[in-house]
Amino acid sequence: MSIRPRLLATFAVVLACSPTEPATTDDSTDGTGTDGTDATTTSTSVPTTGEPTTGDGTVSATGDSTTDASTTGDTTTEAITSSDDTTTTTGDETTTTTTGDDTTTTTGDDTTTTTGDTTTTGDTDSTTGDEGLGAAAEAAIDALEVAVDGVLWTSESDYPWTVFGLADAAPVTVDNFKELIGPLIVVEDWEAPLEEQVIEEEPWQDIFLDMTTPQDWWTDYELMRAEQYEAIQEVLETHLINLKMFRIGEQSGMWLSGAIDMFVIGETADGDLVGIQTITVET
Repeated sequence: MSIRPRLLATFAVVLACSPTEPATTDDSTDGTGTDGTDATTTSTSVPTTGEPTTGDGTVSATGDSTTDASTTGDTTTEAITSSDDTTTTTGDETTTTTTGDDTTTTTGDDTTTTTGDTTTTGDTDSTTGDEGLGAAAEAAIDALEVAVDGVLWTSESDYPWTVFGLADAAPVTVDNFKELIGPLIVVEDWEAPLEEQVIEEEPWQDIFLDMTTPQDWWTDYELMRAEQYEAIQEVLETHLINLKMFRIGEQSGMWLSGAIDMFVIGETADGDLVGIQTITVET
């Protein structure tokens, strides 16, 4: 509300009581206060409608939206309220909250998004394995991931090992192997379809015997590799039961040849399957 009419009315009373004082139409009054100090009163009108007024503070009203802004030092805080959405900016940090079922909050470099009952925080991208895995399977997976890290299976080409888990899938046999494990196998365009590939089951310890039995010609590399495979074998035997080894690939004569997928799989006490997978090339 404008304060100009009240000041004009006050000057009118002063003029009426002191006709000898000169009249003024300025909105500022300079004089001396009761304590002997200079006192100055200045009035500046603020429009009630139209465009916002620039300066240290800005107030604008449009419909149901209200914007308040204040600046202090190097930090600026701005609050915008429109219907059900609220945005607050403070320095370099921004927080945005939308009422309803979806909420997104950003603070610095971290972002939290909530949709219904699901929340994702930060830049992390994590996978907890197949849904429904028990604590024993999770512990086995964690230990195996450490054990196989950086370990290669040596054949005509070297391939790393990967770790997997399947909830409530035990037991695995030659008969149900393709149904359970097939989704983990990548069939290249030049390979036979999965349904035409042949499965072999062999004693799981055989591959570890090949990698851990010292030979006269071994170098420091083979000795180091033997230690790695001994560690993998220990983790498998510690966390899993009913261990089995399967190989699946194209058959040539009596043998599998080409790129053969190889699996060592065991069970947990509550029926989950956990295993490691690699590729061995044999031609």
